[in-house]
Amino acid sequence: MPLPVESEKELSVGGFQGIKKIRGLLVDIDVTAPPETWENQERQVVVVKMEDTVVLEMFGDEEPFELKDGKFNFYIPYVEAGKKPHQNSIYAKCWLASAKELGKLPSEFIGSYVTLEKQPRLLFQKPVIDPATKKATLGEDGKKVLEDILAVDQAGRPNHFCFVADETSDSSNVREYIRDLVTGLNQKAALRKLLIDTKAKQHPEYKVALNEGTLADMLELVIVDNKFQKPEETDESPGQDNT
Repeated sequence: MPLPVESEKELSVGGFQGIKKIRGLLVDIDVTAPPETWENQERQVVVVKMEDTVVLEMFGDEEPFELKDGKFNFYIPYVEAGKKPHQNSIYAKCWLASAKELGKLPSEFIGSYVTLEKQPRLLFQKPVIDPATKKATLGEDGKKVLEDILAVDQAGRPNHFCFVADETSDSSNVREYIRDLVTGLNQKAALRKLLIDTKAKQHPEYKVALNEGTLADMLELVIVDNKFQKPEETDESPGQDNT
């Protein structure tokens, strides 16, 4: 019999903690008191509120799940009231820096769809202390050996969201998802899917194309018996019938 799992990195991370990457509509960013469950009640937090949110990726083998009503809120450690955030803080290194890398401030993304990912960003470095001497460890060059302090939890998993390049409607992943979503459906059923599917709602261009009669061409589909079909799955000759 094999040994049981003994590494924290291999432990399952369920629920919201297991979310690695999301995409949704950023609706609000605000500073507020920390949740009652947080250990440090003196430090304020930044609360981020999102709608039309879908889970794109989970840690490990966890299965993505659907968020209730597409709503998702999360907190970022901030500062005590009246103080300014430190340049090495999680807020500065993860949230603020990642937004600036995309050419904007976080607040400038409000009202837009964004993709966020938990990343192990470098916060700062500190000397490695020799437990025997209680002094900084020196390398062969006589300089202090430094340890990277990353934005990760005790198991080494990234635990704070950063802005990343957004996946647009014409990306291959999105196009293939919408293509699969409408295949086998007539125009009315396809419209219903595009209106209620959380991920599809994030890309209204496809609904517009459906209404204009260009969705089949846009997704390289054909229409057979008034239903969207993939050419590779039918022997029918390509053609479009929007009646």
